[in-house]
Amino acid sequence: MKKPTRYEAIRRGFNILSMVSRAPLGSKDVHDRINRIGTEVSRKTIERDLKELTDRFPEMIEVDDSSKPYTYRQPKHARKYSAMSAEEAICLQLAFTYLNPLLPNRSLDDIRPYLKEAEAVLGEQSSVKMKNWKHKVLTVNEGLQLAQAKIRDNILTNIHKALWDGKAIIASYQSKSKAFPSEYKLHPAGLVYRGRICYLVCSFDDSPDNIIYLAAHRFHKIKISLDTYSRHKNQKVKDLAKDLFGFKLNDKKINIKLKFSVQAGSHLYETPISSSQKIKMSRDGYILVEDKVTDNMELRFWIRAFGDSVEVIKPVKLRDEFKKISKRMVNLYNEN
Repeated sequence: MKKPTRYEAIRRGFNILSMVSRAPLGSKDVHDRINRIGTEVSRKTIERDLKELTDRFPEMIEVDDSSKPYTYRQPKHARKYSAMSAEEAICLQLAFTYLNPLLPNRSLDDIRPYLKEAEAVLGEQSSVKMKNWKHKVLTVNEGLQLAQAKIRDNILTNIHKALWDGKAIIASYQSKSKAFPSEYKLHPAGLVYRGRICYLVCSFDDSPDNIIYLAAHRFHKIKISLDTYSRHKNQKVKDLAKDLFGFKLNDKKINIKLKFSVQAGSHLYETPISSSQKIKMSRDGYILVEDKVTDNMELRFWIRAFGDSVEVIKPVKLRDEFKKISKRMVNLYNEN
């Protein structure tokens, strides 16, 4: 067998470090993997490599020599070697920042070595501009920014575990209309993050067809049922929750016609209600908008936000609702 060059030895060392994980590998496993990627060396060479790597890079690879054959793995809190670029590092950091609430808790231990690697890569002088990029972009939600609802310790951890294992839960939950919490057996389907509040989509044990959503911050305690699987463990939360969060009032969509002031309605040219929206200027200088939309409370909240800068023309039923709202507001402000 041809004697490997120093360059080949360095490349082989990188390959070995990249394949080491928390799962233990024997020298035979490493040798087999090295051969599979096209590097033909003897097993004794690999054993020498492993000995030198553990001596020189103990923060990246450790040996368990308590029994033979020896095994090698990544130390528990190691920075994972991944040959990560600065572009990949900032992408990972931004993705983690915005997706962290959606990740199952048990996945974080596996991700942390990559986050350490990203932080180290972005700490290098050559990556300063890329490191600063996260300070140049920001996502801001529309509307008044209220504080995030506070969730008690271990509630999300237990919900994540129940969803991961497909289990039912025994929950102590206090609705906003009650002074004290009550205990329920629930069948979780998934979590939905909506603005400042996180909701568990689920059903009660005795109401299999009634899909509900419960605010995570109102849970006091959660115990995972060991003997009951959630009836929703194989269902997609987006299918179950699609009509829950708009406070739907009617299964049929309604045709609306709204009359906006130019200042209030001009944004609908650039950000339409939907692809079917029709928009035009009226003869008296207002913006007329027509579309077919879901009949829900969110539609009403949206229209009310424009105050006297919008008028509901159609449907008549919705127009009458806003007439009553307007009269109540006039009475309210004329009382004192």
